[in-house]
Amino acid sequence: MTEIKNLTHSYGKFVALDDVSFEINRGDFIGLIGPNGAGKTTLMNTMVGILAADKGEVLIDGEEVAGFNAEVRRKIGYMPSELNTYEMFSPEELLNFLAAMYSLEKTVAKRRISELFEGLEMQEWKRKSIKKLSTGMKKKTAFAAAILHSPDLLVLDEPFESVDPISQHKMKEILKNYLADGGAVIMSSHVLDTVQSICNRFILMNKGKIIKESLVEEVGGNLEDEFFKLVTSLKLNENDDIVSEEENEE
Repeated sequence: MTEIKNLTHSYGKFVALDDVSFEINRGDFIGLIGPNGAGKTTLMNTMVGILAADKGEVLIDGEEVAGFNAEVRRKIGYMPSELNTYEMFSPEELLNFLAAMYSLEKTVAKRRISELFEGLEMQEWKRKSIKKLSTGMKKKTAFAAAILHSPDLLVLDEPFESVDPISQHKMKEILKNYLADGGAVIMSSHVLDTVQSICNRFILMNKGKIIKESLVEEVGGNLEDEFFKLVTSLKLNENDDIVSEEENEE
C-alpha cells in the first residue's frame, strides 16, 4: 500500500500542494484530474522523490520514499510527460541501462525488454535514437521504461497523450495484466472518458487541494458531466494563480 500523508510543496509564495493525503491500494487504478495548474504534476514529482516535500511524507509498505532508499525507489515506476533526459540513447539502450540499474537478472531483463517491444510494436524502432523518434514513440519508450522492472506502483503523467489509438489499446492491455498481478497505478489525464473507462477511482484536484475523491462507479452517469458540475458549483478556475505550474507543471 502507498500512503500519501499531508504532502505540501510551494514554489516561493505559491502553494502548489496543500496538505494532500490519500492511499493507493494494490489493484487500484487512480485517475488524477483537474484544471491546468491544479498541482497534479507537482504531486507526482513529489511522490517519486523528484521534488522534496515542504511537509508530509510518502510511504510504500510503511517505508518512506524520500531520501536515497534504493529499495523503496525500485518499487516505483515513473513515466514523465516528456522524455528529454535520455535522448542520447536508443529505446533498447535505455531499457538495458535501466535493467542494469534495477539489478534485473540478465535473462529476466532480456525477456521483459523483448515482451515490451513486441507488445508495444516497437521492434522496428528499438535501435533508433530517441531524439529522432515521434512524440508517440517517445511516449511508448517512456512507458516501457516505467514498467520494465514490474514496480509496485506506476506513476504516469499523461501517458496516452499523442499516442495513436492502437498503441493506446496495447498500453492499456499491458496495464490490465500489470494490475492483475497486484500492481497499482496513479495516472494524470485531461481525457475524462479515458479515466472513466479504465480507472476504478478518481481524484479531482484544484489549487493544490483534493476537491473530490470517489470510486468511478459511484459517478451517476458521465464523468465529464460530473467534472463540469463540480467546476461550476465550486467555481474552479484554471486561470487563477496560473503562475503556479504553467512554469512548473502542466
